[in-house]
Amino acid sequence: MKADPRFKPLPPEPATLLTEGKLIDAIKVLRRSHNLGLKQAKDWVDWHIAQDPILQVQLETQQRAGRRKLFLWFLLVDVIITAGLIYYFFYRGAV
Repeated sequence: MKADPRFKPLPPEPATLLTEGKLIDAIKVLRRSHNLGLKQAKDWVDWHIAQDPILQVQLETQQRAGRRKLFLWFLLVDVIITAGLIYYFFYRGAV
């Protein structure tokens, strides 16, 4: 795979944030430190991720775990609301 001549390796701070799974924070730091626009910073980070397949898999795994956690919270809230509605309509007694 050829290296894209437009981009050079990321500075240490955004690269560290990427390995921690903080994609948005890495883009923010890169924008601040190099006075880039959002598109240029995102393109640079995307290029860096595309160059490192292990990092790409790591980020996908972290995103999948986050979605799973969000789904479980949504399911828990849904069960609580459903139980509350069942109690309200069927077991609250005659008023």
